[in-house]
Amino acid sequence: MVTGNRYRGRWAPLLLGAGLFLGWLLLLKGRGLPSSVTAVSQPIIATDLNQQRADTVLPLPQGGLTIQQTFVPRWDGLREIELVLARPGEKKDEGGRFTLKLFDDADNLIAEQELATATLTHNQTYTLRFPPQRRAAGRRYTLQFSGSADNPVSVWGYSLDVVGRGELVVNGGALATAVPATTAQDLRLVARTQLTWADAFISLGTMLWKDGPIMLLALFFLPMPGALLLLAAENFNRKERQERRGIVKNLRLNPLVWWGAALALGTAVWPLLWLGLTLLGGRWRGWSLWLLFTLGWLVILFLWRSDKARDNAAPPRSRFSALPFLLLLLLILATRLLAVRDLSFPPWVDASRHGLITAVMTHSGQLPGSYEPYLPVSDAPYHYGFHTLSAGLALMTGWPLNRLLLFLGQLINGLIPLTVYTAVILMTRRQRAGLLAAFLVGLPFFLPGYYVTWGRLTQLTAMLVMPILLALTWLLVRGSLAWRRAWWLVALLAAGLFLIHLRVFLFFLPFVAIVWLVSWGRNGRYLSLASGAALILVSPRLWQLLLAANPTQLTGNPIPNYNDFPINYVQTGWEQQYWQLAGIALLPVLVAGLRRRSWSWLPLILTGWGASLVILLAGERVGLPSLALANLNSLYITLFLPLAIFLGVAGDQFWRWLRRQNHRLQWPIQIIIGGVLTAVFLFGVRQQISILNPQTLLAQRADVAGLEWAARNVPETAVIAVSSWKWLGETWAASDGGAWIVPLTGRAATTPPIDHIYNSDLFQFVRHFNETATAVADWSDPIQADWLRAQGVTHIFIGARGGFFDPAVLARNPQMEMAYGRDGVFVFKIND
Repeated sequence: MVTGNRYRGRWAPLLLGAGLFLGWLLLLKGRGLPSSVTAVSQPIIATDLNQQRADTVLPLPQGGLTIQQTFVPRWDGLREIELVLARPGEKKDEGGRFTLKLFDDADNLIAEQELATATLTHNQTYTLRFPPQRRAAGRRYTLQFSGSADNPVSVWGYSLDVVGRGELVVNGGALATAVPATTAQDLRLVARTQLTWADAFISLGTMLWKDGPIMLLALFFLPMPGALLLLAAENFNRKERQERRGIVKNLRLNPLVWWGAALALGTAVWPLLWLGLTLLGGRWRGWSLWLLFTLGWLVILFLWRSDKARDNAAPPRSRFSALPFLLLLLLILATRLLAVRDLSFPPWVDASRHGLITAVMTHSGQLPGSYEPYLPVSDAPYHYGFHTLSAGLALMTGWPLNRLLLFLGQLINGLIPLTVYTAVILMTRRQRAGLLAAFLVGLPFFLPGYYVTWGRLTQLTAMLVMPILLALTWLLVRGSLAWRRAWWLVALLAAGLFLIHLRVFLFFLPFVAIVWLVSWGRNGRYLSLASGAALILVSPRLWQLLLAANPTQLTGNPIPNYNDFPINYVQTGWEQQYWQLAGIALLPVLVAGLRRRSWSWLPLILTGWGASLVILLAGERVGLPSLALANLNSLYITLFLPLAIFLGVAGDQFWRWLRRQNHRLQWPIQIIIGGVLTAVFLFGVRQQISILNPQTLLAQRADVAGLEWAARNVPETAVIAVSSWKWLGETWAASDGGAWIVPLTGRAATTPPIDHIYNSDLFQFVRHFNETATAVADWSDPIQADWLRAQGVTHIFIGARGGFFDPAVLARNPQMEMAYGRDGVFVFKIND
């Protein structure tokens, strides 16, 4: 009983620190705290309605004339509306008044603002703010504008209907002599909502109801090969089974370690299975994957429940409880899902590329030798490891490709803390260090959470595998003699990482060299076995890459500023503070290293690894050759892993030191730690939920219906023009939902996903088309329809985000016919 009270007493100062911080934040409004800290209590704002097209100034609301725009929010918590004011003519001194009012569906006045027009300017952005409307979802709101008789201010609108379930009305009252005509059909209007607790739970419930089945299947699909291999190795290695030592014992420190290793191993093995079947001329089909999946889990259950497997597999009793980590992992997964609660597509340019490759592999059941029938591309030098996961799930379920990629990516993102935790436990056997590292990666760190806004699903998957590969490589070289038997695990993980993301694999290689050199060449034989086996496994793909590679393009930076350091990432959130903390912790780590403390070797080697990678990639600044395969940007977004492990180990050692000190020193420091951890926790939750960069949201929810309509109604031989912009170097990328035309409809597009660069003729066509199209001044001119026909174009798709194709202008072209128009998404047919 005394021991239990003493154990519970350890939490008292931490809880006190947390309470003091929350009291300071809530009761004193964070007075005296930095703004970056008080921001943790600020509401999370998201865009609900985003109609930013504008081409028409509405009539001046003077006297009795009013303008009314109705709209229906999708979410509760409506709190602000953004407009763009219009002030035609020269500004003069006047005493006019411009009034904005917002009514709900029961005609209750929600907000009213009267503005002196002398302070307003043309094209000024104005935001009407009001208390959050808790029950706004699905209700019709009316925004009304009026003014005095000498009011010179109006608002911008758009000449096509682009606001779903909304209507624009210009009313003439008793004082208005006439109602001026207008071509506007909707306002330029942005409505924002505040995330409420109710909306958060509703969003999570809705996503789990709609997409939970695919995530649940993926949760069992990813680790299946790894779990099967680990159990089979445990069950059939007689010597290890008898001696109760080696890999079995170490991986069974707690069940989470075993499952973390199985997850990384399974993720790495799936690409190898696809590669092997492709080389044999076989093809995966939905039924064959279901058969393999079912048989695999039946064998796993059999081995687990058999007498021999139960003796070997059951984790030994330990003081560790999985509950705290599982709760943390569930919270991390919840924040990952809430971050994409209003998305239907993974963001940015890379996402449609992954959609295309997944569609190609779903069609062929193999690793792609070509992108037919979607694109005339052959032997593309790309890594397809992630796509074996997405294509496998697509073959098994037929799930919509865009949603499959979105939620599979977020699931992988949310599981990275598990493999980080597992890796730290394996390397240090310190539960506290593993929990701290996993916590940092899952919540307060900017990365890997921000991967979602780039759609970087391949590198994200590689970072799921990397922690376990680092840990097993470390143990193979520096662990006990029993870990020499893990060489085959290192081989499988390294080969899988090579197939998932070549660049991350290259980042891994210096770690191997440094660990081996620091260990004075220990266990080099087994490291050679692992290297040789991995090389054999990937040799077919390596040979293909070498044949497709142009040696002259492997060095140098053909794109200006390609290798600039991404300082903006360091300046985001609290990233600077984490790096500063690591810098401070480096000093005692160095001192411990000089004193030959064993715990210091891991953070020191991680430091050397990171430093060597920076030197290798930044070498051009001192005259060394640079690599086109990687740059400082791609490196920085992987450094969250060594940083988290470094801080986890250093933090654990600091806590152990603190527990040996006098209580008069312990309590004040622990109270401070409790407050800091609470602030970091709140900041992390808020950051992860609002992690998306709005600029990267190319395809939007309304595009789904437009793409589905195109897939049903546009001929298979059609060529669809889309808006684009010059993305990177001379590569053009679609700027809206048109990026998904090729993978989701199978129709040709003037700007397909960016893998079109692997066909020089197609690349030149895309480049020429977009350079010419962006120079067009007036798409309403019939001659532009002639030019489009000459390019083979039959239709034009304009997504909700839009681009250089303006639907209102195209609607005035007599040679074009609007075939579809809904919620800001349009499809035009070019008349023959």
